[in-house]
Amino acid sequence: MKTKLFLFLSFITFNSLSQFNKTHYIPPVSNSGNFATLDQSIYISCPNTSNVNYSVLPLGGTSIIGTVNRDNPVEINIGNGSNTQILISDTASNQNFSNKGYIIEADDLIYVTVRLKTQNHAGGLVSKGLAALGTEFRIGGLLNTGVDNDARHYTFASILATENNTTINFSGVRPGTTLFNNTNGSTPYSITLNSGQSYVISTRGDTNSVPDGLIGALITSDKPIAVNSGSYSGTNGSQNNSTDLGFDQIVSAERTGTEYIFVKGNGNNSIEVPLIIAHENNTQVFINGSATPTATLNAGGYLALNGADFSAQNNLYVSTSKKVFAYQGLAGTSADANQNMHFVPPLSCETPKIINNSPLINKVGSDSAFTGTVCLVTKTGAALNFIINGANY
Repeated sequence: MKTKLFLFLSFITFNSLSQFNKTHYIPPVSNSGNFATLDQSIYISCPNTSNVNYSVLPLGGTSIIGTVNRDNPVEINIGNGSNTQILISDTASNQNFSNKGYIIEADDLIYVTVRLKTQNHAGGLVSKGLAALGTEFRIGGLLNTGVDNDARHYTFASILATENNTTINFSGVRPGTTLFNNTNGSTPYSITLNSGQSYVISTRGDTNSVPDGLIGALITSDKPIAVNSGSYSGTNGSQNNSTDLGFDQIVSAERTGTEYIFVKGNGNNSIEVPLIIAHENNTQVFINGSATPTATLNAGGYLALNGADFSAQNNLYVSTSKKVFAYQGLAGTSADANQNMHFVPPLSCETPKIINNSPLINKVGSDSAFTGTVCLVTKTGAALNFIINGANY
């Protein structure tokens, strides 16, 4: 079944830095050899009606130069297959690379997404611009805890360094976890990367008996890095042999928060999973305004909510006593083989009132048969005006 691609566009700023930025660091993502990846594309858009110059630098390669404006978003095909500029295969995890990922720069603010497609599934990430850079990150992904171990289940975090001699530490991996292509297991360890180098830490279902072993694990660094995190592939459901892609670019702990809104997709309750990961001990989690905590988490611990926790209006309000990392698994249909996951930004008084614009949301490479969905959260009573393909709503 072809997945319904949920481009859940969370336009909420991270400490005044939003997804719209002049500079974007895109680490690679990592894929299991059990899923052959086909089309891979970068999408660039902007709110400016005049041409904006951009440069897409494949690290270790030659820049791609062009212009973009509001009415003419850009799609750049960046590969096909399981070992490309944007992909590091599972068997190449636990290695340093100097020729993976991208740095994208422009003369004015631009919005950048990366989308990838397999034979039956698709996934993507939204660049967080300079807000992506930081020094403390918690890994999220699809849980895989409700099904049998599966060789296709693959959870990863990929790191891109922005300065030379960057020391990166990994810790908080769940006891008993087997890292793929890596003998460290759950023992903390460190690596050193230079500017433009990338690295992947990962687990795979057929070689690891702890399916959620990387969820909540901690990545720290002594200099700014960018991180992608998620599953390529996995499931939050309970049906064996049902799996999909879910990954995103995330932000560092200082740009997380204590208040979040989640919007329910079209999936079964088991698939609609807001995932709350604590960064500090004794973090209380409250849902839908309750004064009684649903859970108290220690650092690296997580709470997986589900569709039954959403309100009748299909939204869910979560507040916490300390900052947390928030991810959301959701689905396009009731089929377990049709799900996705994205990183959720906190509520902020700096949330923009204008979103301009989201390009080609039904398209991944050569395939335009997907259904794109934009979910918006705003205050009660707000007047919403849309322009879709030039038509006012």
